[in-house]
Amino acid sequence: MKKLAYSPHYKEKIVKLRKYLDFHFGTQVRRKVFKEIDERIHLLQRFESMGISIREVYDIDCDYFCVYVAKNYVFYRVDSDTVYIVNIYNEREDFMQKMFGIELVKDDE
Repeated sequence: MKKLAYSPHYKEKIVKLRKYLDFHFGTQVRRKVFKEIDERIHLLQRFESMGISIREVYDIDCDYFCVYVAKNYVFYRVDSDTVYIVNIYNEREDFMQKMFGIELVKDDE
């Protein structure tokens, strides 16, 4: 089984997410959300290809994959012995802009 490693960006975002959930929804909701995220991340150790390939879906030259869990996108990459958790973005965040500098164009009416 591959080991897990977490980027500093991911760790910072998790601390912010913890505070946000505790403040707005309470510890019970936070525990549920974190349990879902942790379980999905640990599944990646055995099933590393369960996420979608950013290269294939968005035609971006990178080796990242993404899984959606608990209203968040978790980005990761895989090397020979490690699943490296790169970052996490809430579904309301523009992860394309923040990660890749790509702005999605919205159609004007």
